Amino acid sequence: MNSVDKVDKKYGVIVIGGGPGGLAAAVEASKTCDKVLLLERSPQLGGILNQCIHNGFGLHMFKEELTGPDYAEKYIEKLQDTRVVVLTQAMVLETTKQKQVSFIHPKLGFVKVQAEALIVATGCRERTRGAIGISGARPSGVFTAGAAQLFLNLDAKTVGKKVVILGSGDIGLIMARRMTLEGAKVLGVYEVMPYSGGLTRNIVQCLNDYDIPLHLSHTITKIHGEKRVEAVTISKVDENRQPIAGTEHTVECDTVLLSVGLIPENELNIEMGVDMNGRTNTPVLFDNMETSVPGVFACGNVAQVHDLVDFVSMEGIKAGAAAADYANGIKPSYTKTVRVEAGEHLLYVTPSQVRLGDDKKIVELFFRVSGIFGASSIQVVSGDTVIKEFKKEHLAPGELEKIVLTKQQIAECSSIRIGVASQNKHSEYQVPVQTVDPDGSKHFVCTICPKGCSLTAKVQNEQVEITGNACPRGDVYGKQEAVFPMRVVTSTVKTEGFAHTFCVPVKTTAPIPKDKVAKAMQLINAVVVKNPAPRGAVVLRDILGLGVDVVLTKTLSQPI
Repeated sequence: MNSVDKVDKKYGVIVIGGGPGGLAAAVEASKTCDKVLLLERSPQLGGILNQCIHNGFGLHMFKEELTGPDYAEKYIEKLQDTRVVVLTQAMVLETTKQKQVSFIHPKLGFVKVQAEALIVATGCRERTRGAIGISGARPSGVFTAGAAQLFLNLDAKTVGKKVVILGSGDIGLIMARRMTLEGAKVLGVYEVMPYSGGLTRNIVQCLNDYDIPLHLSHTITKIHGEKRVEAVTISKVDENRQPIAGTEHTVECDTVLLSVGLIPENELNIEMGVDMNGRTNTPVLFDNMETSVPGVFACGNVAQVHDLVDFVSMEGIKAGAAAADYANGIKPSYTKTVRVEAGEHLLYVTPSQVRLGDDKKIVELFFRVSGIFGASSIQVVSGDTVIKEFKKEHLAPGELEKIVLTKQQIAECSSIRIGVASQNKHSEYQVPVQTVDPDGSKHFVCTICPKGCSLTAKVQNEQVEITGNACPRGDVYGKQEAVFPMRVVTSTVKTEGFAHTFCVPVKTTAPIPKDKVAKAMQLINAVVVKNPAPRGAVVLRDILGLGVDVVLTKTLSQPI
């Protein structure tokens, strides 16, 4: 990786966006392409991962559970072993079909560069209050969940003490926990849909652990206050998501966090004339992540909104390899294209087109469903023929699904349609809770991975038997959770002696007893770090005498 004060006029591959998708794409492209340029508008690489201090990342890519900063730094380390030219603080202004990129940079000024292949990895932005039309005044105290996360986790600034969260997306759920651990009172999470928009494991870890209620089919209909938020009006909604008269009630609060959806940052793709899916505002893609404009590729949240950063990186790898081939003059070789359509009960499916006759033997198809389903099957249909069927125990819009087909299975098709066939359509959503039977058996959800298996723990003769788990790790988790729940603690510590005050993320090196998390947070909040230190450096030893240290999850250096 080379950070430079000047750039060449031409590159084989230019990657726009230095988040997880762009990092993976740049690393992969550099394996076969000599000239790769990575442009990132922020002062540092890593994108949204830098403020996602919680754990749960990396199980697929690195086979270990990491925090967001951990994950970003591991990929930045990969980048350092390459010849990729990196420019941070580079704001891209324009891209063309001819793959010319114009950007501005504090030192270089206005620059135009030419690419053989271009990868757009610009991620998403949050939907704001203006996009959802809540009535009332415009007082301070209304934030998107991501903005509040940035203020708290990077700038050491609290945003409120009495909090209402609208929307149950994963960022909102995670911020419910984070705000609680920092001493705020989260009064409730209100979701307009009859189901949560977040992962089951986040409901368990972020709401249930802290007795934060989740209210489905509810919304905010008015915000009260002049200078600062003073209260909100909450109403129930009907099946059409319209407020029901007579159900209004007022909740006093000083802060409202909005977790009401993400909008892919596709302005550059639209500017280049890339064919777009009007329903999702994402590019129509081939299975190698190429758009309708030859040599222009997209990956990560700009291509589809993901649940897991690991899948973002996997898309980046795919796009990086394909873009490098294109830049090296190796154009896609195929005999035909199969169109992929979203069928019954699907919001979308991507990629939209699969090329046959190349050297790729399989294709991965990602999709989200439009409602809650119990035991179901995903059917791949060509005409009236079911080509392949995949059994699913549970489907929900908040969970990104994937199926894998061999290209041989669709070799005779001109198009295929993916849809849900179910005997339990639109089953009532069940908010995950822990229950105990009269015989002492416990029922709870595994949080090891997004699958969220429903576990049953039976204790007999001091032995714990776990059923319902889909993997050995679930068995280990269940036995621990049933007897002595443990949690990894992630937080931030303040710094002194640097150019300005900021936070640096930390975590415990192992889980600690769940009932000691609050006390551990008090000790962590008292820590101040005054000198540069590498990721993994110990900032607090043997917390609470548990034999567990608190370590940095990001290298601490003088900020730009």
